[in-house]
Amino acid sequence: MAEADTPVSLLVLLGTINPGAPGGGTFADHADTMRRLLTSEAGMCGARFEPGAVSVVRLGDPALRDAAGAMSRWLAEHHPDDILISCGSGAFALSVGALCAALETRRPTRIVHLDTPDRPYSLDRPRDMDAHLAAWLLRYRFWDGLAEVDPANQVLWELLAARQAGNLEVAARLRDRSGTSEIPGPAPGKIAKFTEEWPTVQAALFERIGRGEAADYGLLRAWFAGQLRGSFKRERKQEGALTARTEREIEELVAALGNRARGEGGVSARIRAAARVIQTDTDAVCVRMVRDDALTDLYTAASTHRAHLMPERLEPGPLPPTLLEAADRWEKDDPGFQLVAATGRTGWPVLGSGDVLGLLAVGLDREGRDAEDRTALETVLAGLRERRALLSRHGTLRLRLLASAETRERAHRLARWAAETSGESVDARVIEGVSGDLRSIHDVVVTALRAETPPTGRTGSGSPRDVDEVVLVLNPGPPMTNYGMIAAGVEWSLTAACPLWVTELVRVPGAAPQLRTGRPVAARLGADRVLAGLAMSAVRRLDLRTARRLVERGSGLLRAVLPGLATLEVELFGPAPDDWTMEERCSAARRRLLLVAEACGEHRELAAYLAVEAIRPALFTWRIWTELRTGNPALDALAKLANAALQGHALDQRDRGGRRRQVGGNRGDVRELVRGAADELDGTRRGDDELIKHYKSVINGLNQAYRESG
Repeated sequence: MAEADTPVSLLVLLGTINPGAPGGGTFADHADTMRRLLTSEAGMCGARFEPGAVSVVRLGDPALRDAAGAMSRWLAEHHPDDILISCGSGAFALSVGALCAALETRRPTRIVHLDTPDRPYSLDRPRDMDAHLAAWLLRYRFWDGLAEVDPANQVLWELLAARQAGNLEVAARLRDRSGTSEIPGPAPGKIAKFTEEWPTVQAALFERIGRGEAADYGLLRAWFAGQLRGSFKRERKQEGALTARTEREIEELVAALGNRARGEGGVSARIRAAARVIQTDTDAVCVRMVRDDALTDLYTAASTHRAHLMPERLEPGPLPPTLLEAADRWEKDDPGFQLVAATGRTGWPVLGSGDVLGLLAVGLDREGRDAEDRTALETVLAGLRERRALLSRHGTLRLRLLASAETRERAHRLARWAAETSGESVDARVIEGVSGDLRSIHDVVVTALRAETPPTGRTGSGSPRDVDEVVLVLNPGPPMTNYGMIAAGVEWSLTAACPLWVTELVRVPGAAPQLRTGRPVAARLGADRVLAGLAMSAVRRLDLRTARRLVERGSGLLRAVLPGLATLEVELFGPAPDDWTMEERCSAARRRLLLVAEACGEHRELAAYLAVEAIRPALFTWRIWTELRTGNPALDALAKLANAALQGHALDQRDRGGRRRQVGGNRGDVRELVRGAADELDGTRRGDDELIKHYKSVINGLNQAYRESG
């Protein structure tokens, strides 16, 4: 630093307390010695500091997480204007950990290699973050958010948003304006499909099933009944497709699904009973649906009308096989695919690819390390499998080994081992020519990934742009190679619109290597902004569980919104305590209904469905709800409209021979209906708008995080 004439006013020395330092003792002891010399009269290496300007931060382990935590605590008490992180001496994980902590402060942070102190590097955010936000909105199918950021195609995005909400009215209005040029591509012939109930239920379910919101479980119930009914109707006509016993069992089950009881769980028991009877029978689509235990479990949870209240994992986890098969069939004929493609954008598979991309820098070879290399490689692949196990589908592990001219032979050997001995098909390739400084390495890696198979927007493309997660594996080696890999990983995760995980491969003497997950270093380098943008879009339509999962992936800046967001979710959908009085329940119901009217009024049936789901059975039991509807016309009309929604019983009513509902025309403002229902619960009172105020404050908090991370 002195040679580079870089002024330093505060100095932090990171030292581990575990034994093993040269000359005995610990590295923390050596750091203490350096501090004494640096603050002595003579100084050290041409530098002298005041005693209070040099700190020794002790660590229990030379690991990324330990270093990040310790430095975060130090930075909470000190406030430097500019932060330099050194590398090239000591454990690289300590340097990255310090970087993680520094980035959380949102102060200018640079990396300096001790061999080239005159050339510090910044891990800058990728350019054009607004374009990245649009890509993430497209991948997540947040169509309403896309309508805001892409006004040139606003009509298309609003059409797709309406379809996802189960709203057929927008498509009907566009259909009536036949020949309109407002939608790019072959719109006139495609729009009619958007006015049909069954294709709309399919699209809405497959686009939303991973979110776990109240509306999604309603869609699942409707889809299950419609899918079983439709496949049974087709297959019973095919000679030999169903035995007489199977046909009888499924016919009775379809009839029961068409007359679903209100949350009593009887249908789920019928599904399980039918599965036992036809366990060894034919392999028709309707039979596989009934025998899919995972699908039955999902339907059972949905049938309680409480699934959206249950604790959930941050990741959705694997979806039932027959649901995945149905989604793949639907995706091939989705009219929305061509409409999106006509805008010049390439979308993503509706339920993701299930692929995980791992990036690993390969160090210099040493004789006799084959067994150790194989073990370390299997540790990395096991870590990638763990990430894949949490995805919606089981895809391919894609491992890219970063190699210089000196390490290419070893890297190709590792790639062959990964492809041949891992017990599954692993797409392992070598990215060669990885050398130079941070920016050069970043460019080589990103260019190589872009040169691979291009995306198609559908399942099975094999493109690295379609991976569902990117995992960086920090490996002992040249620090600039690892930092260049981090920069490339950040950009690729933004390009692929997927989460980025930073891990470190730790070799423990006498034990197998370990893969440890680090902190969200990448969030402050760009992901915070797109995550905040997505979370705002989700909150506006009351997809609060989805918003919380997005925010939890961010840095401390974004996660500061979590408490308010979690409170909003509980106050809108949470169950009432058992000791609540009827007055307290009615008060909470009014607040919930008024918020739904505020946030979701543009989608008539969805608003009614969410309004009812927010208060029944969370606040009112089925019996009390039935009593409340009696003599309260707005509450009764709201319940009937919710039942008529595609998330409710619209398909059941149609298939029982009921009158097909009219699509199009003005059928009244649902906001007034919901507000009227709130007024029937002991009359509106002061404080009934508190939940609306809280909702707006959460959006403001996310918007502030969005601006500050830009």
